[in-house]
Amino acid sequence: MMIQATKIAGEQWQRFRAALKTADLPAGDIDLPGRIFFEFTMDGKSVGWGGFETYGADGLLRSMVVEPAYRSKGVGVAVLRVIEAKAAEQGIARLHLLTTTASGFFDQQGYTVNQRGSAPPMISQTEQFRGLCPGSACYMCKALPFDNG
Repeated sequence: MMIQATKIAGEQWQRFRAALKTADLPAGDIDLPGRIFFEFTMDGKSVGWGGFETYGADGLLRSMVVEPAYRSKGVGVAVLRVIEAKAAEQGIARLHLLTTTASGFFDQQGYTVNQRGSAPPMISQTEQFRGLCPGSACYMCKALPFDNG
């Protein structure tokens, strides 16, 4: 499966916002600094979006969305692997996330459930933790493999 990642720019922002709205995911802070988002395509068609926020060695996985027609076909796993690789390239050693609906998916990809209060201070102060995601959201974390080239 060949997935292409393009950093979101220009008209892609409109598609990304629409995908977030359709998936009932928060978009109120996606324009703030320190966030990198990608549009993922396969055979020239948009199949998903996602990205991360960078806080030194910690990153916050943000707003990963796969188009409904491509779900349960391995596309989500491929998209996540690209996001993790891009995060590692930025020096992120641990990727954190909050989810209300996909904890099973992330568990299968090596993320572990943690107490929300155990998140590093920079992560717990993000817009996601402070209010965009409900208190009932599951907090998960994964150490990314170190690659020195």
